[in-house]
Amino acid sequence: MKKFLTALLCAIVLAASAVGISACNEGKSGAITVYVPDGAPALAIAQLMCYNADFGKDVEYHVVSSEEITSHVTYGDMAKNADLCVLPVNAASKLLGNGEKYKMLGTVTHGNLYLVSATYKAKIEVATELSGKKVGVVNMAAFPGAVTKLLINKYSVEGVTLEGVAATQVTGVDSQYDYFVIPEPAATTRINNANLNLKLAGSMQQLYGEGGYPQAVLVAKNSLIESEPEFIAQFMGAMESAANWLTQDSVSAQMIFNAVKSGYADPENTTPAFSAANLTKPVIDHCAIRFEKSMSCKQAVKSFIDELKAAGDGAATAVSDNFFYIN
Repeated sequence: MKKFLTALLCAIVLAASAVGISACNEGKSGAITVYVPDGAPALAIAQLMCYNADFGKDVEYHVVSSEEITSHVTYGDMAKNADLCVLPVNAASKLLGNGEKYKMLGTVTHGNLYLVSATYKAKIEVATELSGKKVGVVNMAAFPGAVTKLLINKYSVEGVTLEGVAATQVTGVDSQYDYFVIPEPAATTRINNANLNLKLAGSMQQLYGEGGYPQAVLVAKNSLIESEPEFIAQFMGAMESAANWLTQDSVSAQMIFNAVKSGYADPENTTPAFSAANLTKPVIDHCAIRFEKSMSCKQAVKSFIDELKAAGDGAATAVSDNFFYIN
């Protein structure tokens, strides 16, 4: 019922921008399943969830934690796995990079990691300014840790101490850390809490250079690509326009928040990665949401994966050309 009401609200208020999107039936067996981690990737499909977009099929949208997302492409029984899934690019390379079960349709986000600090107010402009500092990294074992290590390796930063921290440990109150690496929109949520005494201290994308890097990617089962090519084309087309929808004046933060929340298995007892109050247009801009088809981003993805590999710790695995869906 919550999903229906959310879809209905969005359809009433934003009907003018809903070209090609229609409401679908809920909870039917045999539905095409779409899984996305909470945070910036979930924002990337918020429009689709708002309208419960079905493209003439039965489609179910699911928002899960970043820690859970990889489980939805790794069940031994492929029938239990997501039909479409948004994953960090390094996780996709390690789990699906041979292209035998899934193919990458495109990149979804292009870097949403930021440095925050209570100790240092001036923004870091170059990676070497992290020399000799102690840095707490949210999701150290996942993509944020991999990118932090990549920067240290790429720019030969010396004497940095890295430690994994939970998002709740990102605070300037009696903190032992000089900086924290944390993704948007969680970064702004922490900064806006005046009791935590934190300031924005830099952009990992700026430190990396080259306009950022591919972060989250959309993959689809080969079986779905083969059996439903028209649906795949329509879904990709909707992904290309979904980023613009987020910044339209007629789209409120509360509408986006409600759309994402509708994808939770237990909306009433799930703590979102962001709040409507903190979901401003600048924060959305910081999430670097932009769908780019594999045809256009294939080489950038392969080059970035090579950099992650060079940084060590098995952060990524080389992918085959068969991994990319070129349409």
